[in-house]
Amino acid sequence: MRDVFTAIAARLGLDFVNTPSSAIGTAAPQRGMIYFQRDCRFLDAFDRDDVRGFRIVRDPRDIVISGAHYHMKSAEPWLHVKKDCFGDRSYQEMINSLAGQDERYRFEMNNFSRGTIRSMAIARGNRAMRDLIERRFLTVRYEDLIEDVEATTFRSICTHLDLPFDICAPILVENSLFGQSVRKDHVRSGKKEQWTGAFTRDFAREFADAHQPALEKLGYEKNRDWIERCPDKA
Repeated sequence: MRDVFTAIAARLGLDFVNTPSSAIGTAAPQRGMIYFQRDCRFLDAFDRDDVRGFRIVRDPRDIVISGAHYHMKSAEPWLHVKKDCFGDRSYQEMINSLAGQDERYRFEMNNFSRGTIRSMAIARGNRAMRDLIERRFLTVRYEDLIEDVEATTFRSICTHLDLPFDICAPILVENSLFGQSVRKDHVRSGKKEQWTGAFTRDFAREFADAHQPALEKLGYEKNRDWIERCPDKA
């Protein structure tokens, strides 16, 4: 989405702001600007009638799978910083030292992805931020976007943001998983419901104990029955 809206801003002659978390809420948003914030932490000054936004959510179970595989091999600097909490090992050294996928998924679930899932379910932040997102933001599922070959979901985004769909849609396709120029360094698999073939039933129970409320709040499950869809063993 950062690449998509950087290109859209350039095409429409708008300014694009990749906003760090530390800057959120410190300045009022300006007209003719597109703001991107990876954790959707738009506070205080963005709570105005002329501000519209959207956010993407993803199945928390697939976030753990995707995060674990990415963090096992990524060159991102923070993954290689040794930490006392990991016994003077880095995040990547820790996750790669674990035997078996369940152990690696468990580590990921209890560390980096925990914060991602909580943020996505709006469990972090103050009430003002939650109200802002509920009132002014459109919520879109990642699973719909990656299969949005006719740009139906993207049309709803453009309508909500009052952007010209005919101009913006080709930019989405060009940068999508089904397009031609998407960055492959960050993508292992774009498939949805990877968890059905990756989670054992025992691990699924652990995941539900930790994150079932997020699954239900985000609309991915109504109860814990999904656990029975997972195999007894990997």
